[in-house]
Amino acid sequence: MSGDSAQHKDLATSIILANAQIEIRFDASNGRITAIRNISQELDLIASVLDSPPWRLELDRSREWIEYFTNFTYTLEETGTLAETGGENRAVTLRWETEFGITLVSRVVIAQDEPSIYFTIAAENRGSYAIDKIEYPFISGVGALGKPPTSSCLVHSQGTGFLFRDPAHTFLAETGRKQGLRYSPYPEGFNGSTMQFMAYYAEQKGGFYFATRDQGHSMKWFNFFKDVDTATLTVSFMHQNPAVVAGMDFVPEYPIEISALFEGNWYEAAERYKRWAIHQNWTAQGKLADRAQRAHWLLEKVGICTFGINAAHDRSAWLDAFHQMADTPIFHILGPNWARTGQDYMNSIPTGALEAWLPAIFSSENLDVIRRNGDYWAPFEFDLLCSHQGSRSEPVMESRMLLPHQKYSFDRYVFPFMCPATSFWHDFHIARDQQIVADHAPDSIYYDISVNNVLMACRSTHHKHQPGGGAEIVDAYAGMFAGTKAATAEAAGRYLPLGAEMITELMIPYFDYYQARAEASPVSSFEGDFWRQWLIEGKVEKIPLFAYVYHEYGPTRMDGWAKLSPEIGDIFYWVASRVTLWGGLFELNYEFSALETLNGKNDDPTEHYFHFDPRSYTIDPHKAAFVGEVARIRTGWANPYLAYGTMMPPPELETPMITLDYFLYNCAQRLPHYEEHGEISVSSVACSAWNYQGEKAAILFVNLQAEAQTVEIPLDRTRYGLKQDQAVSLFQMSEGEARPLGTLQPQQVFTLTLPPRQFVGLEMRPA
Repeated sequence: MSGDSAQHKDLATSIILANAQIEIRFDASNGRITAIRNISQELDLIASVLDSPPWRLELDRSREWIEYFTNFTYTLEETGTLAETGGENRAVTLRWETEFGITLVSRVVIAQDEPSIYFTIAAENRGSYAIDKIEYPFISGVGALGKPPTSSCLVHSQGTGFLFRDPAHTFLAETGRKQGLRYSPYPEGFNGSTMQFMAYYAEQKGGFYFATRDQGHSMKWFNFFKDVDTATLTVSFMHQNPAVVAGMDFVPEYPIEISALFEGNWYEAAERYKRWAIHQNWTAQGKLADRAQRAHWLLEKVGICTFGINAAHDRSAWLDAFHQMADTPIFHILGPNWARTGQDYMNSIPTGALEAWLPAIFSSENLDVIRRNGDYWAPFEFDLLCSHQGSRSEPVMESRMLLPHQKYSFDRYVFPFMCPATSFWHDFHIARDQQIVADHAPDSIYYDISVNNVLMACRSTHHKHQPGGGAEIVDAYAGMFAGTKAATAEAAGRYLPLGAEMITELMIPYFDYYQARAEASPVSSFEGDFWRQWLIEGKVEKIPLFAYVYHEYGPTRMDGWAKLSPEIGDIFYWVASRVTLWGGLFELNYEFSALETLNGKNDDPTEHYFHFDPRSYTIDPHKAAFVGEVARIRTGWANPYLAYGTMMPPPELETPMITLDYFLYNCAQRLPHYEEHGEISVSSVACSAWNYQGEKAAILFVNLQAEAQTVEIPLDRTRYGLKQDQAVSLFQMSEGEARPLGTLQPQQVFTLTLPPRQFVGLEMRPA
């Protein structure tokens, strides 16, 4: 057709946009996407064209989604000259009119020099209804990409990163978690998307990248699931209206991107996202290593952490034993039972009055031994929870967050969350924590059930925000935590780090560390539980996706959920290794079960903030020794990489699998997997690769076998961020030793013998 724009309503043809790398087709009768093709890799996203809607629209308080329209038109464009486009169409505007006075308009553009398609969507509202959400694009009929189909993989940022193998067969056409990621809200760290992308690819071949380029903190969903009716895979983006108000337009102010991938691994997708993400406002503080304001002790001095040790009762003997075990400083996040009127896992929550929290009840024996050993500590708070049962008239109920009736999430969000956009909670949050620091001089404050555990939505019409979700709520949290951080630092007289349960990219500027559990799966609870059986079977794999994108910008991950008993099993070594090798701070956890028996003494469950079954498990000396290994590698020669480094793709190793036993008893006793015994098969070598400031690189290993094994390591310096023409010296690194191995040759394959259950590194330095 000519270069002039024209109106079309040709029911017999497809709308085709293409460049040399990617093509998209729409049904010309209704605007439904019928094909997306990765041209160079000969991969088709859509395997079968189904009678599915091009979009879905939710109106406020409607009982069902609207999926139909009364009229469809489109305007097709050629962008550029004939020589530039080869006569191919590069843009189209699609318009759907509905009987509700709402017209949906999408402009779709094929980039000229990129393998990318960009979509926008807008809802023009001339009716009397309030628009709640738009789901667009809605792509059904997705099939397996590779041959064999089991090579198809989905990478998703849910819970900071999971890899789903063969979702076409793994996901089931039934409502619930086995359906896959039907609804994955963003930004949500526990039960949703921590970043704005996902990818679907065939291993070693290529695939498709899905992302939004939103700088404005909007609430949205990144969905990839098996449809219950068609039993085929579906990809969709869902967009939350920030102002659910009758008669108002809804125009998400960001493009949606679908691009071709060419390598067939998750690193390619992560690197594509990273090139955009590290230039956004949530990384404006720059890299951790370059910041004057940072928690040096957390990043450089601390070897491990503990989580949940009783705060109000004397556990000083255990705190001292852990310090001797690590032989480095430890960071202790003490349990929540320090608040004056109670704070526990049995529904005791303080009110919105300072005297309900303070003076706090910290065991003086605990704090004395922490300070004597040169360790560090933080109180654990249920951050957004506040009881309205007090005797005073604080406006607790008026300041509660009013979540929408339909959550579109696995989580039901049943806690009584407080809204950060209310003056009461904003001011109380700052005043409470400033006073805790002034009275007790902790080294940090940790927030559980916090900003990363709840939807960014509040439907109250009485708070300082529009009834909806997204930027106003995110920014209210940001203001609350920025104010709290400034006030607590003033009270401490120094920089005071803050931590939270889980993380999302939008909260990077406000937190220095976060506690997570998925890298300890299957001997942990919470975010890994959604895919528990699939993780054990190898159908789903936890990957360090968030760290790959953001590690050098922070915050530090705490993970491990570890116990030191012999009974926990040899999985302990795998969990400790991968948490540490992926740049995390390995955690011993005592929330839902007892401390190990020490000198014949047991942890009293009647004093704890959770009612656990009594245990009399001893400390395994081999696991205790490995804790020392972990702490020394974290604070020793590998610290620049593990604290400040940029994660790189590790080498592909041919190593045997190893079967590790486990016993899960550190979880709520009501869970079906409480006291589960099992086995999991993993690679016998844990491995990661890092670059530090572009100056040097290292590959880190742990042999999980009880005997030595030899591995062959392909060493391509450019893979690890070093220049091809740069002379590089190679060193074998282990505790207290750097053994020179000569000059690295181009494309060298290096043979290394790994001792059992020790951290070993190959470091590449400019010669």
